[in-house]
Order: sequence, then structure tokens, then C-alpha cells
Amino acid sequence: MSAGDASTSDHLRACRQASPRRRRLRVRVRAQPLADVLREHALVHLPPAAAARLRLVHPSWSTTIASPLFAVAHAAAPRHMSGLFLPSAGGFLPFDRANDAVPSPSLAFAPASSDVAVLSSSHGVACCFSPADDALFVCNPATEAWSAVPPPPRRTWPRPAVVVLFDATAYNFRGDYALVCATECGPGSGAYCFQVFTSGTGAWRFADAVAPAEGLVAASGVAAGGTAWWRTSVGTAVGYSPATGQVEVVLCPGDSAKWEIGSAGGRLHCAVRDGDGVAVFRLGEDGGWEVAAAWVSVAELLPRHLIKPAQHESAQGEADGEASGKEIAAPSPVIVEEEVVQLDDAVQLLGFQGAALEVVVLAGRRLVAFDARTRRRREVRVPARKEEKERQWDGAEYAVHTNTLALLAPAVLAGEPVLVESPEHGDVAFP
Repeated sequence: MSAGDASTSDHLRACRQASPRRRRLRVRVRAQPLADVLREHALVHLPPAAAARLRLVHPSWSTTIASPLFAVAHAAAPRHMSGLFLPSAGGFLPFDRANDAVPSPSLAFAPASSDVAVLSSSHGVACCFSPADDALFVCNPATEAWSAVPPPPRRTWPRPAVVVLFDATAYNFRGDYALVCATECGPGSGAYCFQVFTSGTGAWRFADAVAPAEGLVAASGVAAGGTAWWRTSVGTAVGYSPATGQVEVVLCPGDSAKWEIGSAGGRLHCAVRDGDGVAVFRLGEDGGWEVAAAWVSVAELLPRHLIKPAQHESAQGEADGEASGKEIAAPSPVIVEEEVVQLDDAVQLLGFQGAALEVVVLAGRRLVAFDARTRRRREVRVPARKEEKERQWDGAEYAVHTNTLALLAPAVLAGEPVLVESPEHGDVAFP
């Protein structure tokens, strides 16, 4: 017997002697239809808009997607960030318009008399503020569910520094959430206190903790591991955890004038401009920064050559095809030469979130999300409103968002009666 025959024989013998558990798994896989495998294991990883379209495939798929248990699992599943809420884009700007958009980019379903500002977002739950109404509300843009929230007793002006914390584990069946608002203790003091709102209590409370946070940037708020974080203009990041009541203050690991914080995999990260590239760090268990990804050059973030379809050739080809009735082949791409943008003040780092570590960069109207592990780029251009043709968005006001089907618990506002259905007396109000 040759060496090859002996190897094959050993392999067959090992297969026959497989454990009973492995054999049962083989029988289960063979017996389960592919449609059931997709319904149970694949649908939960799709964006909400894509999953909604698949409800028409089969009644069992529609029932699964409409289930509250599916919504909880969908919010807990790891996924990339979907896009950003931008004031100049008229609302939500997704990286994938076809599959990861929201029904109302401007959040028109919200009870606001004018444009709303998204203050922060976590696992699909967004905290919004209406300046005209001076009102807060929490919503899920993908499902258009919303709940009113009373304004905090004290806050920063003109934009409240609020971070929404959402528990995306499989045990949050109600969709409970918490809001943390950072407020300066006194004008010009540089010390900040924290107010906490929970959907279960329906009221704000002042935390005992106080932190030095001079120059706190209200729009930089991000949730990471149950802690609300903000960046400051003096090179620090300040975090507060309602669960532990602890405050953390960390220093920027590089140039404090060129950095941004974000959340990846439930942990705080930061991106720092380093020469002609970007370095990415992760906050370690000991409270210090550690390298999270390889250094990314500007050539990777903003490549010189961009592949684009030849628009004029496509239009001409379609016209010729209609006249002759022949099928037209796809137009060949053309290479468009673009000037390499140097990583100076014209290129800005933005916040980020998601299961994967994606660095977000704004260059003019080019908005790029770069996956630091797979080196994959996603790009979208920031549109300009008609009245802003000559004006570019400077990245001052924005909120990063990830679409999910997360449930949203209605906030029981303190002091308001709760209607409870009684079989004998109908609806009974309890204080």
C-alpha cells in the first residue's frame, strides 16, 4: 500500500470514528432546509431595510422578522456603522443607500416643529434635540419608534452634551436605555458634573461624581462599554459610567489638536493624525492606550486613482441599444486622476462606532470609512443644499449611527399617571 493510500485510509477511519455529537450535527444539518438556516442565522445580520424586503419571501420569514425576540437579537448582533446624521445633508447619510438607509432621513416622524439634531446614537437608538421646541426625545430611526424625554435640569448651550447608553444584550427585552448629560458645574470652572436619565425611572438625577473637563466638546459624545465619553479641546477624554458611578480621565496619546474618539467592539478607541497618516489606539484594561491597528497612510485613506464608470459612454450606449434592440455591454471603467490630499487641516478625523474598527475621515465632501483590519474603504459624498452650494460642511455637528431593529422602551415620566388595563374597571390610572 502506498503512502497516499494509507493516508486516505486513515482519513476514512477517522470519519467513521467521529464522535456521536458530530454525527448528530451532520444529521441535523442535512435535515434542516436551507431556507430555515437562512431565516435562523442570516437574517439577523442584515440591515433593517434589507431585512424588511425579505419579509415577502415567506410568511415564516415575515413572522420571524416581526418578532420582538428577533429585534433584540438584531440589536445585539455585531455590525458596521451605517452612516452619519449631518445637518448639511438634510438628515441621515448612509454609506450604503440601497440597503442601510432609514425611512425618514430627516426624522420627519418626530414631534418637532423644525429640524432636529441627533446628539448621539448607540446600537440603533438615537437621542435627538429640537432647538426650536427645546425638547429631547429618543427614537429608533429604522423603525420610526420614539419616546419623549424631559430636558435635563442643567445642560450645555446651545447643544446639550448628551450620550445615550443602550444595553444591546439579549436580556434587554424592554429596550431600556439611559442618557448621560455632562454639564459644567459653574461658568468657566472647567469642572463638569453628570446628570443621568433612565427609561425605567423617567426622571433625571445628579451623580455624585465631578470631573475636570475643560473645553468639553458636546458633539464628540460616544458610548463605549456602558460608559459615556467626551473629548475635550485640551487633549483629554472624560468618561462617566452610571453603573459604577466612576469617572475616568485619559490623555490623548498623540497630537491633541488632531484626534477623535470612537467606539469599536464596545471599547473606547481614538484615531490620531500622525505625520501623513493615522494611528489608532484602544483604551486598555489598565486605563492606558495600546496600539489597536497598523498605521494607516493617507494614500490608503484617500487614494489617488478612483475607478468610476464612464457616464457619457453609458448614456450613448443605452441610446444606441434602444435603437438597434441589441443588448449593450456594461461600460468599461475609466481611471480618474485626483490630487492626493495631504493630511493637513483640510482633512478631518470624525467619530466612529460599530463592532469593527473603522476610521472616518472627511476631506472636502468626501466622507470615507476605512476598516483598519480588512483595509476596506466605504465612501460617500456629502451633498450640499441649494442654498449652500458654495459652502462645505466643516464637520462641526454630526452623529455617527448604526441601524438596528432595537426595541425602544417608553419612558414613564415621573409624576405622570400610568394607565393599567383592568378587566373589571377598564383603564385605571395609578400615580
